Amino acid sequence: MKKISLIIFPLMIYILLITFNLPNNYENNMNSSLANAVKIINTKNIFFGHQSVGNNILQGIRKSIDNNNSSALRITNLENFNNETSKYFIESKIGFNGDPKSKIYDFCQKVELLSKNNLHIAMMKLCYADIKSNSDINEIFNYYNESIDSLQKKYPKLIIIHFTVPLTAKRNLINRLKDFFKGRPDNSMMDNIARNNFNQLLVNKYPTDRIFQLAKIESTYPNGRREEFDYQGKTYNSLITDYTDDGGHLNEKAQELIAQKLIYFLSDVSK
Repeated sequence: MKKISLIIFPLMIYILLITFNLPNNYENNMNSSLANAVKIINTKNIFFGHQSVGNNILQGIRKSIDNNNSSALRITNLENFNNETSKYFIESKIGFNGDPKSKIYDFCQKVELLSKNNLHIAMMKLCYADIKSNSDINEIFNYYNESIDSLQKKYPKLIIIHFTVPLTAKRNLINRLKDFFKGRPDNSMMDNIARNNFNQLLVNKYPTDRIFQLAKIESTYPNGRREEFDYQGKTYNSLITDYTDDGGHLNEKAQELIAQKLIYFLSDVSK
């Protein structure tokens, strides 16, 4: 018994030491990994066209970089862009919320402008406000597809990244009751079905390594479970309620999570 104690006691101490050191080791590895990813991204010229959820993601990128002491990622608004800059990450609002075609058109115009400055990667994101239950998703997708394909033919070396359309969260009982008493229809479920269907068109058309699966990340819990709902025998996804404070925009937790996913995604694309 004494011999067993002599073996078990030091083993327990060793396990405790490892356990308490794990968070620091993990954090250091994450810092190093994120910093390396940012360094790779910094070798490319990138343009990101977006609206409000895009701003959420950019906030997450800036916070992730600050928290992890990564190499600086030079994010500049298009209005402040200096044509003499050798390497850049340009962001800009495109079009108008609720008018997806205006965003697609504006994105293509801005890509044309930046292509004169050796643009390597261009990405755009539609918003949940652009795809709703009354949207003609086939018409919107065809316009997107034709516009992007035309751009790709003109600039064959340009890497174009497609974002799946973000989702909204299930409305809670209080908000549903407010809508009921005010006579407003609750279309949130049908709106998300339209977004799911649009995203499927995107996934069916473009290569997996050129699609940033924003909607999938938004609807996937840390344990891999998906936020789902059923309608007429089919399963659809929605935004995890814990990832938003208003039902659509990303809160700080989601901002940093999605930002880091995007950093690693862009790093892989940039290699």
